[in-house]
Amino acid sequence: MEILIISIVTFFAAILTFFSGFGLGTILTPLMMVFFPVEVAVAFTGVIHFSNNIFKLFLVGNYVNKEVFIKFGIPAIIAAFIGSFILFNINSNIVVYSYNLLGNFKEVSLIKFIVSLLLIFFAL
Repeated sequence: MEILIISIVTFFAAILTFFSGFGLGTILTPLMMVFFPVEVAVAFTGVIHFSNNIFKLFLVGNYVNKEVFIKFGIPAIIAAFIGSFILFNINSNIVVYSYNLLGNFKEVSLIKFIVSLLLIFFAL
């Protein structure tokens, strides 16, 4: 059932991203964080994002504005490596908040809290 939910949401998010140009990471990261640890969720989202972008490159690659690609693409690649380094070096054992929901004990780790704040910030 989990694979079906992830597949359906990924498919529709990819379609939305094709037309809008943004939103795949914002939609998929929280979904993946429900089913996987943060590091794995971000990695899976990155793989899906990369695959989707390669597909879009084959479809509309001839219409890419080279100047915009250089101005935004190169810094984005560098920032992705910096973000990955930071993500894997933050201690995920630090608990920021814990709560009890319907008899289930839940914890919010520092890494989940930071990723959540970044998603909220970039969604605005």
